[in-house]
Amino acid sequence: MSYSKKITHFTLTRPWTSFLLGLVILFSLIPGLLRVESDFSYRIWFRDSEPLIKRYDNFQAKFGNDDLINIIVHSPDGIFDKSSIDLVQKLTDELWKVSDVISVDSLTNYQWTSASEDELIIEDFISEDHSLETLLEKKKLALNDKTLPDYLINREATVTNIYAKIKPHFDGAPDDKFIIAQTREMIKKIKETLPQGDTHKIYTNGSLDINNTFREVSEHDVATIFPIVFLIIILFLIYVFRTLIGVALPLFIITVTTLATFGLAGYLGIKFNNLIAMVPTILIAIAIADSVHILVSYFQFRSSGENERDATRKAFEKNFKPTLLTSISTAIGFFSCTTSDLIPLRDLGILAGFGTLFAWLFTVLFMTPILSKLKVNYKRKSIENSNSSHLATATKLINIIDKYKYLVLIGTLVSSFFLAYLGYKNEVNSNPYTYFTETVPLRVSNDFTLKNLGGFYGPQVVINSGEKDGIKSPDFLKKVDQFQNWLEEKEYISRVTSIVEVVKAMNKSMHADQESYYRIPDNRKTIAELLFLYSMSLPQGKDLKDRMTIEKDSLRMAILWTLQGSKESLAKMKMIEEKASDFGLDAVVTGKIPIYQNMTTFVVKSFFSSIALALIGISLLLIFIFKSIKLGLISMIPNVVPLAIGAGLMKILNTPIDVGTALVSSVCLGIVVDDTIHFLNSFNTLKQSGLDTKEALSRVLASTGPALIWTTLILAVGFGALIIAEFTPNMNFGLFTAIVLLVALVIDLIFLPALLLVGRK
Repeated sequence: MSYSKKITHFTLTRPWTSFLLGLVILFSLIPGLLRVESDFSYRIWFRDSEPLIKRYDNFQAKFGNDDLINIIVHSPDGIFDKSSIDLVQKLTDELWKVSDVISVDSLTNYQWTSASEDELIIEDFISEDHSLETLLEKKKLALNDKTLPDYLINREATVTNIYAKIKPHFDGAPDDKFIIAQTREMIKKIKETLPQGDTHKIYTNGSLDINNTFREVSEHDVATIFPIVFLIIILFLIYVFRTLIGVALPLFIITVTTLATFGLAGYLGIKFNNLIAMVPTILIAIAIADSVHILVSYFQFRSSGENERDATRKAFEKNFKPTLLTSISTAIGFFSCTTSDLIPLRDLGILAGFGTLFAWLFTVLFMTPILSKLKVNYKRKSIENSNSSHLATATKLINIIDKYKYLVLIGTLVSSFFLAYLGYKNEVNSNPYTYFTETVPLRVSNDFTLKNLGGFYGPQVVINSGEKDGIKSPDFLKKVDQFQNWLEEKEYISRVTSIVEVVKAMNKSMHADQESYYRIPDNRKTIAELLFLYSMSLPQGKDLKDRMTIEKDSLRMAILWTLQGSKESLAKMKMIEEKASDFGLDAVVTGKIPIYQNMTTFVVKSFFSSIALALIGISLLLIFIFKSIKLGLISMIPNVVPLAIGAGLMKILNTPIDVGTALVSSVCLGIVVDDTIHFLNSFNTLKQSGLDTKEALSRVLASTGPALIWTTLILAVGFGALIIAEFTPNMNFGLFTAIVLLVALVIDLIFLPALLLVGRK
């Protein structure tokens, strides 16, 4: 007796033991749900040993972090009127009260340096005097200043930016959810005090808003997509089976599989994040596939006159091996993602892989006893007619394929090679802001700010002088000044800030505001005195600790730029480090921007390693199944073709390879091979019974074809539902996975028969 018959016999003869075993496995995993935590910070993407993280931790220890809350205020009539300045002042004052805010920089409290006779004055740029005459004078000063334009105001003076710096968190990340909630509530209360018809627009942005938006779109996608997919699946099942058991059993398998998978996540310490948000939708699609195959076979056997027990036995004996093998192949596709250095990508592979195996296990342990014991009504006559109709249609299709088999083969292969070439030409690129759809508030804010103000975020550059108090060296600061001037000449850089402009502004003020003294002094002692005098004159909460180290051996240079795509950003950051060396400076680029943008580097590594692992693993599986290296490798052709077509479509649709699309190939390879295994398993069984190739193919399409079509449609709908996600990588993953699965179905129903017909001799 084969192992499939032995296990089926066990579940039929000892149904309560089988059911109880399933419950024991389920309830041993469910407590893990209480351990599941969420994390949407930058650290979740990388291991602590990653050099990028170590470099940022070192930067944070010396200068604090670059976490910000940005509030952008737009006044169509101009910022320099009383209502606008009152609003900016109120926002500035209230931002100080938000948790973890340690400094606020705005147009009103910008530290303005000037001289009056022999007195040095450092004061807020806009004080309590908000008269029109004063504000017009301030507007003139601001637009002619060396620092303010493109930093705190735009050159049309209609937009201003308020920066709130966040306290460093060395053992984790700030509570962005709580901080952003406080900020939004503060803005809401201030808006309520504005007069009716007020035209001011207020936007929020910054690194904390990015992290919080990652969380919000994930929660939105789970709350929106999961119910929609669930409803669509129910409608599918009602249409296909039209019985209560045909709907209830697959939904039961979906539910227990999801609970078990996330229970495992809790035990493994896997945290919920944007990519893990895809897992419930993936599990719906995966978990239903095996149960649909079982139910289709079950009702086919019932239509031939079998009772509940015998129909269940035959359905499971027929599908046991192919469903087990397809579950293994799908799991291989997901497990191939575990080679990724991106933690969420690795964790998604782990959960989806184990979820696939759980789905098969629960299908066997729960469905067999339930189907064998329950009385199920069915319409025998309609099913028999349906089977005859399926065979007639399948025979016609196979005759057509046989007539044009060479055209089908050549046309498919040529198209695949062409589209694979297009896919090869695709670029690896991502933009953290375009991870969100255009209706997400952060995306709206980002697009507005880039258009109307310019860059508001960018990389941090740490420049080491090589000695204690080295930043007071005139030679060193002059090199930094030259380097900073070179940077500001670049059209994609809006502003660069460091202690250089502080020293130059102070030197100018100490010389009666003569423009010729806006430069680095030639004397080390003078520089030290200027820095000391400036620091002592600053109000509470303002200092230079975030611009230079305590030892005064290194300084921080903050770049605000308009670049957001990873490909160009990485190239420019590398160029900045190389150019700093040309100026004789020891500089490293750090901050959150390099961390986020370097994800694409890991995506490329993940893409090639996961697809290679999936190809090897699934090829070995097929060789094992068919006990032939030649047949195993040939059977990979109809599985690789859909991937080539999908890759080409990505290029045609101008979708670059990012954290979402990189998943498609390895995941789809594990899924599309399922149909091939089911098809070839049935084909080989019929061939061994003595049927010729054409008749065997006709019967495969008639008997196995409907299950393949329905399971593929369900999978395509499940993954395709991600197209309404607000997290763009998830949306792209769902879209292209659905496309590849549908293409794979056509390939298995048209190309694979043509391949078998050509090789029938």
